[in-house]
Amino acid sequence: MNRLICGLVCLSSVCVAATRTICGKNDMEDMVTLNAAMNEMGHPIGNLRGKGMSCTGTLVAPDVFLTARHCKIACSSLTVTFGYLTRGSETFKCKEIIEYGSSNSNQDYMFVRLEGSPGVNWGYYPLSDKPLTPGTELLIIHHPSGDPMKVACKNCQFQNEAGGLNYYSCDTEPGSSGSAVMVPDYENPENTRVVSVHAFGGCNSSSSQYNSGPAVRSLATFSAAVRAHLKN
Repeated sequence: MNRLICGLVCLSSVCVAATRTICGKNDMEDMVTLNAAMNEMGHPIGNLRGKGMSCTGTLVAPDVFLTARHCKIACSSLTVTFGYLTRGSETFKCKEIIEYGSSNSNQDYMFVRLEGSPGVNWGYYPLSDKPLTPGTELLIIHHPSGDPMKVACKNCQFQNEAGGLNYYSCDTEPGSSGSAVMVPDYENPENTRVVSVHAFGGCNSSSSQYNSGPAVRSLATFSAAVRAHLKN
């Protein structure tokens, strides 16, 4: 029985965000090998595609999808697919790009409004700007290289916050950009909260350096759109 745990580069015909890295040993698990409860936790996670580009993102409201700014292309070219596992999937078109950050690394975020309110059926995860304690267990559910979902939760921990970025020891790969970095509640998944947008690699083989992404705590200081989706 499975446990409930825990720039662009072109790969073949698909371009995925580069330099997302493994932290020491690769501890990522294929979602299809995990149990139904974990699969349900992956429902709000979507594969963002457009003109050969692939990223990941997360519903934070019924029709609002959070991802990385460096995944931005024209709204008319963007689609998001949910359920890219073994169950029937659904694809939704971009309706509008609501807001995105500057070119500063600590503002690498983007809100996309999707047609059809997919969160009504697929669910969503609110944001949290509460400070984190080093060692806090985290969860990233993502689509590396545009593949079916993988889960990073083993040895996936918050390390520190600096310069508006959260640093964490969670395994990622190209295509993981835009993933929600979450503080999970496995007993009550509705209490799971998004605390970062994954954007940058940095882990090395000894895990003395870490992956990172804009901290919701920092984004909330200037973004009304971020504050609108907070639920601590």
